Amino acid sequence: MPHLPPASRRAVVGVGAVTLAPVLAGGLAACDASDVGDLLPGADPSDGGVEAPDPSADEALLDRAVAEVAEAHAAVAAARARHPRLRPLLADLERVHAAHLAALESDPAQAARPGDPGTGSVAAALADVRRRETAHQRRLADLAVRADSGRLAQLLAAMAAGVAQQLVVLPRRVEAGR
Repeated sequence: MPHLPPASRRAVVGVGAVTLAPVLAGGLAACDASDVGDLLPGADPSDGGVEAPDPSADEALLDRAVAEVAEAHAAVAAARARHPRLRPLLADLERVHAAHLAALESDPAQAARPGDPGTGSVAAALADVRRRETAHQRRLADLAVRADSGRLAQLLAAMAAGVAQQLVVLPRRVEAGR
């Protein structure tokens, strides 16, 4: 078999374009604009086969999300109040929860109920906060999946991501000097 020189980039792109152009044109010609209309932002679900989201289901979900975030906020605030060494470590997490409550249009001062400060050591309190926050992040992600409204789903998913980011920077144990 004779040795062939390697193909140039220009030749590969040219052959690919010539080969794929008819395939793509045929595939796009088979698409009807009405097929993708329901996927566009702002599309009215009442015109097609898509059901409108049930606002009452999202209201119940929103109430659950507010309760979730308020509980997490109160637990972090209680841990900070009980253990002075945790105050700097948990300050950002408490601010994140306050921002989440504000995004859910709930007042952090009204939503927060006193959390259980615990009677354990600083290390036990930090481990408890980490455990609670991990569960909180998973519940927010679950609520995001269950939301009918795309905007609410995005908000809850962003909140879950924010808590996950805080968990990444939260130390696993308290240093002796802190």
